[in-house]
Amino acid sequence: MRYLIAALWSALFGLLIGYLISQMTSVDFNPMAAMIVTIIVGEAALIGVPMLSKGTTTDQQ
Repeated sequence: MRYLIAALWSALFGLLIGYLISQMTSVDFNPMAAMIVTIIVGEAALIGVPMLSKGTTTDQQ
């Protein structure tokens, strides 16, 4: 369920950021490309960050 919610929020933020950047740079806004890219990045971050941060903790006794 958390992957679905993360994909939804990634898509919404991607649309917002894509629209703003396209308006500032005078480039045509492509909503499908913005959603696909941000969903992939969001899901990769959701999976990758916990995997990368597991090895950084040290046991202090």
